[in-house]
Amino acid sequence: MSAAGSRITATEPMRAAPAATVDRILAETWPDAACELQATDPWQMLVAVILSARTTDIQVNKAMAVLNEHLLGVYAYAELDQRELEPLIRHLPLFRQKARAIVEAARALMRTGGGVPASIDALATLPGVGRKTACVVAGNAFGVPAVGADTHVQRIVYRLGWTTREHPLEAERAVMARVPPGRWIQICHQSIRLGREICRRIKPRCDRCPLAKVCPKQGVE
Repeated sequence: MSAAGSRITATEPMRAAPAATVDRILAETWPDAACELQATDPWQMLVAVILSARTTDIQVNKAMAVLNEHLLGVYAYAELDQRELEPLIRHLPLFRQKARAIVEAARALMRTGGGVPASIDALATLPGVGRKTACVVAGNAFGVPAVGADTHVQRIVYRLGWTTREHPLEAERAVMARVPPGRWIQICHQSIRLGREICRRIKPRCDRCPLAKVCPKQGVE
């Protein structure tokens, strides 16, 4: 079946793609891959990552541009009622839940001095912040080696045969077990580029994929 006609199916675990080869090819193909969320400090990065659930970086960056015109710093957000924040992000999915999470996270930070922690574990204790969000913030705001296993990373790691299902924690562990810590942040960004441009959920472009010769295409028929 051609790549254009590929469909996704459930399959049994297959052979795993060699990690060193995958790492090398991704690094060579997308050497400039980086976080596309626009943030100038750790708090802005945290807000942007919370907003990014179920939407695109482009939409998040538009929302951040609006927020930055009205609000500056953790204190400004902590003083808000979430209903004041909602109109500024109402074009995003789950905007009410996101507004609540951002305001509650700001208030929690103000109770401990207002600084965003660099620790993944500390970040994950904030309201509305799960481990994936914490990893993305720690990695991109502080340079802490971390695997931010978003949906693209989960899908690609599964198709490479490194996990038996698409799951954020399993994807994180799979990358950590196979890739040197110094590569964790960028290999996630490179996997995101691969997922957006080639390894799509529906009709993946396997014939154009730089990993085609080593990928077992788990779940792709």
